[in-house]
Amino acid sequence: MIKVELDLHSDRPNPRWQLASGDEAQLHGLIAAAPRSSAGEAENDGGYRGFVAQLSDEETLRVRGGVIEIARGEERTYRTDGDRAVERWLLATGRPTLEPCDYQAVVAALWD
Repeated sequence: MIKVELDLHSDRPNPRWQLASGDEAQLHGLIAAAPRSSAGEAENDGGYRGFVAQLSDEETLRVRGGVIEIARGEERTYRTDGDRAVERWLLATGRPTLEPCDYQAVVAALWD
């Protein structure tokens, strides 16, 4: 069960949702297809700070600004999400649970 959080800079709780089982497999496929890269800085899109997904008890995924970071304890690996396909896909999975203003803020950040 993968839980996703939309990381927004605000004074209210961040939106969260759970991926359906078919979506979990698709997310792992998107990650595996992304090219490996060295550590990189993601661009700052104002209040939007990306998506955080708990892949397992040991693995946390952060996707923002075309950078995919997978943390396993202290170890970090990176991949490139150059066209931001993973971010856009995660946004689509959360759309039914997101407030319209939150959804539009992320759309503006991803398609600018």
